[in-house]
Amino acid sequence: MTIALGKFTKDENDLFDIMDDWLRRDCFVFVASSYLEGCNFLTAAVSTPANSLVHSLLFLWGPEAQGDFTRWCQLGGLWTFVALHGAFGLIGFMLRQFELARSVQLRPYNAIAFSGPIAVFVSVFLIYPLGQSGWFFAPSFGVAAIFRFILFFQGFHNSTLNPFHMMGVAGVLGAALLCAIHGATVENTLF
Repeated sequence: MTIALGKFTKDENDLFDIMDDWLRRDCFVFVASSYLEGCNFLTAAVSTPANSLVHSLLFLWGPEAQGDFTRWCQLGGLWTFVALHGAFGLIGFMLRQFELARSVQLRPYNAIAFSGPIAVFVSVFLIYPLGQSGWFFAPSFGVAAIFRFILFFQGFHNSTLNPFHMMGVAGVLGAALLCAIHGATVENTLF
């Protein structure tokens, strides 16, 4: 809330008075809470299908959506579309890296290194939910959705205390740090 000191004698309202009145009428609380509690880019997500749809591919023209795009999005068809096409796109990009390495006669270390993130994506978004009862158990696409999945996964599997998981995370993050340091060093010594 705001505090006004002194005597207020003006008849017309300026911007401060309008905003002060707006804040006091709790309009601000409504707008701010909607952004804080879900209407922002951090909490936007492409959600997984419901568990009742098990491992359905949820085609737009399939029996679940019957060609209705809105219904298809509500059922979670967008998640299956993004997950499957994302996997194919990543694999295609890795194969393109092999092709480029071969065309310039280099060893394909870049493509081999890129196979690590592909393996993580495929195992987390496709293989793990295939081992469960449905796509519902995969993480949704989005910032807050990934954190919700990590908490959900930790509750079932207690994986963060596994020493092999700790070493794997340290290895991935350490490799990313080394790549960043190497790239910065190369860029800074070119000129």
